[in-house]
Amino acid sequence: MDDIIVSLKNIIEDITDIPKDEINIDSALIDDLDLSSLEVLAVLSEIENHFSISIPESELVSIATIEELAKLVERKIKQD
Repeated sequence: MDDIIVSLKNIIEDITDIPKDEINIDSALIDDLDLSSLEVLAVLSEIENHFSISIPESELVSIATIEELAKLVERKIKQD
């Protein structure tokens, strides 16, 4: 899962210009990182492309932190 977290941090840094060393595993996407809904969608799109997975928006609603997002990505990778 560490590789997934590193990739997520890189994706978020690329899209938002937030330095990855400021992104923690327990960082909340909206509350801590202050991502707009547009940025969240851009991050989601890039995650789907990077990992070759599909994440329905209905599953994203319950995701708040980087760790939760990483677990979701890991689960989706194992499903495929």
